[in-house]
Amino acid sequence: MKQERVFCLRCGHRLIPITPYDLVPEDFMYPPDREGLDSLRQFAVLTPIIKEFVTNKYIRNVVPWLSRRAAKVDFSSDVGSTIMECGIILGLKALPRTYIIPDERINAFTFGSDDVQFLVLTSGLLKSLNGEELKAVVAHELGHIRCDHIVYHTLAEMLMRGVEISSSIMGIGLEALSPLFRLILLSWHRESEVSADRASLLAVGDLDVVKSMFAKLFLNLTGKGKSMDSPQENLISSLSEIFSTHPTLANRMKLLTEFYRSPEYAKARKKIATRLKFVKAFVPRCRFCGATKPITDLFCPACGRSLL
Repeated sequence: MKQERVFCLRCGHRLIPITPYDLVPEDFMYPPDREGLDSLRQFAVLTPIIKEFVTNKYIRNVVPWLSRRAAKVDFSSDVGSTIMECGIILGLKALPRTYIIPDERINAFTFGSDDVQFLVLTSGLLKSLNGEELKAVVAHELGHIRCDHIVYHTLAEMLMRGVEISSSIMGIGLEALSPLFRLILLSWHRESEVSADRASLLAVGDLDVVKSMFAKLFLNLTGKGKSMDSPQENLISSLSEIFSTHPTLANRMKLLTEFYRSPEYAKARKKIATRLKFVKAFVPRCRFCGATKPITDLFCPACGRSLL
């Protein structure tokens, strides 16, 4: 491996420790998303149940299918390089195991646990998007991983089912809470999508690229154009959002534009630029004399040479 390689090309695990220059979730998370996660963490007692009976079971069922039907992405490939670049920008601890499934639909999704994560891309996605748009999609999915959304998405779904089951078993008239609880959880799920959208924007640094990516995804899903023209369609779209796991396209663009113009965005982009500038310097050994060195030292303490 090259000294400056941040991730292992074979297993995807991080080789270079996280530094103060790396992005952390607090740099780009949507505040309501963070508040929702804090609320969900109060139910941490259910996490072992989720892992054993939901997440691990799902992984055991899906991964063999992926191994048979999908092509595993090599991190040295073009797609793998995009994933690695986004992983560096977002400060991931490990890259997800990535597969490409033969499907003409434009889609991408992540799943997994705290221990291992998976990213699935469709062949239609790779055919339809250009390089920067693909980077935006990948960064969105990796943003979910960086913000610890995957396990909590599963936890939220399990909690919804748990309320319904316990209500019917206990028979104490709590059924009315279930629909309300479901709306609360779906609301958090939508807010988590905003954080992932922000990760996408930070990775590409171009709002027009993210807009173009979403336009293609939206057109693929609905068969419609980029926007809804009639007031009736806009009203229906807004009302349906409260029953959905994803915000409407119009709302996502509005929130992204606000973030793009914010001081938080400028600060995070500056942090990314600094980290990428120092990527060859943040290594555990001097590439000139081979001496060990602190990760964040820009000069070798043994030979004194600059590693920039």
